[in-house]
Amino acid sequence: MATVADLLRTRRPGALRLLGAAVGALILTGCAGEGGIDLRGGQTAAQLENDRAQCLPFVQAHTDASADLAETACLIARDYRAPLTIAQGPSRIGYLYVDKHGEAPAMLTEFQACQVEAFKTPMPVIPDTDTSGIFSNLFAKLFPRGMASKPPSPDDWVLKYFAACLTRRGYAVSGVTRFQ
Repeated sequence: MATVADLLRTRRPGALRLLGAAVGALILTGCAGEGGIDLRGGQTAAQLENDRAQCLPFVQAHTDASADLAETACLIARDYRAPLTIAQGPSRIGYLYVDKHGEAPAMLTEFQACQVEAFKTPMPVIPDTDTSGIFSNLFAKLFPRGMASKPPSPDDWVLKYFAACLTRRGYAVSGVTRFQ
């Protein structure tokens, strides 16, 4: 495989076009993949980068929260639509979007409280019901529960409780998405 230095040394038009296409694709991918952050009301990509740089001291000051959570709170406070990610350790469970509801420090505190509440809330127990009779036992054996639908996983419940907690606290929650 040719390196960038090899392509530049050969000075072939095809090689330079390939290099230009690769750089263009990289730039477009970088601009389109801002991590799901939506620009609103005339905001530009340059302004987003400037706001992210201005959020850096806020993120560094809140070491008790994850960097993603602190940056998202800061960006939402600056009227961006940014994905609020819930994670357990290094594995991300899912994300959702919330509307601005106060200043960044207050929102970050509520995000953390809801995250803790979501992880501490136990999954509901779905009891099996004992069936009696020939036909009901036969039906239960032929069509066991969960055969047609997949039961929710613990991660699904955590994401659901996280969204419910934020809704109870007055946030407009939308776009709840589970990572696969």
